This record gives sequence, C-alpha cells and structure tokens, in this order.
Amino acid sequence: MTGLPGSLSIALSLVGSIWLVGVVALLVGAPGELVAATFVLGLVAGFIEWRAGKVEH
Repeated sequence: MTGLPGSLSIALSLVGSIWLVGVVALLVGAPGELVAATFVLGLVAGFIEWRAGKVEH
C-alpha cells in the first residue's frame, strides 16, 4: 500500500483480514449475527489501530 501512512496501512490490513474471516464464515453457513459481529469488530479494531498510529506520530 504505497503512499499510505503506516498506521492506515496497518489498519486496512487488519480490517481486511478480519473481514476475510467474516466472508469465510458466511460462505460456510455461519449464523448471520456472527458474521455481522465479525464485520463490526473489524471496523472497530481497524479504527482503534489507525487512531493509535496517529497518536504516535
């Protein structure tokens, strides 16, 4: 992810990996609540990681 700040790059990678787990869960027939929780957790974790990286700089 060239050109992006390090904190944003890490946050996007984190969100992407958690969302990938959610997509796999959806494909194998996991309950919708579990998949939705995975997506929300990914967004929250990515936002926290991004904000934490901005504070360090």
